Amino acid sequence: MGCILLGLGGIVAGFSLVTPAERIGYLASVLAGVGTTLLLVGIVVLLERRIVDSAAKAVRRAVDAERSASEARVEQMLGEFEDRLSAEWAQTDTAGVAAMKRRTADLTDDVVERIVDETTDRWKSQTD
Repeated sequence: MGCILLGLGGIVAGFSLVTPAERIGYLASVLAGVGTTLLLVGIVVLLERRIVDSAAKAVRRAVDAERSASEARVEQMLGEFEDRLSAEWAQTDTAGVAAMKRRTADLTDDVVERIVDETTDRWKSQTD
């Protein structure tokens, strides 16, 4: 707001300094300067919007790609976990069921910890 008032004050001051015969030329010069300034501001605003939109799209694509990669890693961990549990349970006899339940709980805790580490490490590295 201060810039607008100072600009208008400068125009009025210049208008009062010129002779009455030169005022038409002065006004034409001021209008040409204002028009040029508005044109340049419009171009800068359009360019800035394009730059911001392009940057936002690039960030969105990078986030989507990282999310997809992270989801794929988690799916791979879960698939390996399921295969490992299936293989170990297939080899378990009836006498070893209690021990296998404990082993399953330990393996589950390990996989959950790895998944949490995967997601929180990714989040921490993206926010740092």
